[in-house]
Parts: sequence; C-alpha cells; structure tokens
Amino acid sequence: MKKKANKRPGRRGTSWSEVSSINFGDYQLKQNRFAKRVKKEGILLVHDSPSPASLKAVPEADFGRVRVRRSNYAERIKTGGLTLQVGRGRPRGGAETGPTVLKSVRLPPSIWKELEKRARAEGVAVHALVRKAILALLRSAA
Repeated sequence: MKKKANKRPGRRGTSWSEVSSINFGDYQLKQNRFAKRVKKEGILLVHDSPSPASLKAVPEADFGRVRVRRSNYAERIKTGGLTLQVGRGRPRGGAETGPTVLKSVRLPPSIWKELEKRARAEGVAVHALVRKAILALLRSAA
C-alpha cells in the first residue's frame, strides 16, 4: 500500500540563512586507540619508504640460479599480435570475437583427449582450437 506524501501547508524547507552555525567542540571524536602509547614510546609514524632494517631482511635475487621458462603464449602473440580488452570488467558475451552461436558437438573421449593435448601444446583453449580447425577446413574448401 502506498504512503501518502506528507504535505504540510506553508514552508517547504529551511533556508541556509536560518541554520545556526555548528559548534564542533560539543562533539566528541574518536581518537586513535594507540595514540597514548605512540606518544609515550616516541614512535615515529612515517610511511614514505621501507625502513633500512626491512630492506636488509629482504634477500637479494640470485639471477644466476633462475630457470627461464618458455611462455605458451609468446609464439602466438608474436605471430598474431596481442589484443587487449579496454575498460573495466568482463567483456559482454561475444564482444571479443564477435557474436557467436552456441552449438554442441559430440566427440569420442579419445578425440577429445587428443584435442586437449594439442590445445595445451599450442597454448590455447580447446574451443579456440576447434574453431581454428573448422575455419581452416572452410578456407581450404573454398
């Protein structure tokens, strides 16, 4: 049930000239719980950079022992370029590749495992590998 709007005859609001000034000294503000201890112990709170002690505690990186690993995506980026999403959040469905239609394909488990193995080797998702294979088939038939 809807409430009726409160319609009082006369003034609709208070003008700023009628508002009295506020004395903030009348209000108690919460202080830092540790303020007394910080003052008593003379602790200096500065967070401009890490302290020398913390920097000494961090071990130096030994680049002689580093193992270089090949990126699965490096070859694909080198040949096809890199496409970045601009903006916040997840892209709308189909925005990155254009609108698509969802279709189901039945495959034997052995073929699916081969697809997964090949996709892992190429550094792509299985659905991307299937799409690539279908496009290659269509282009060769044309």
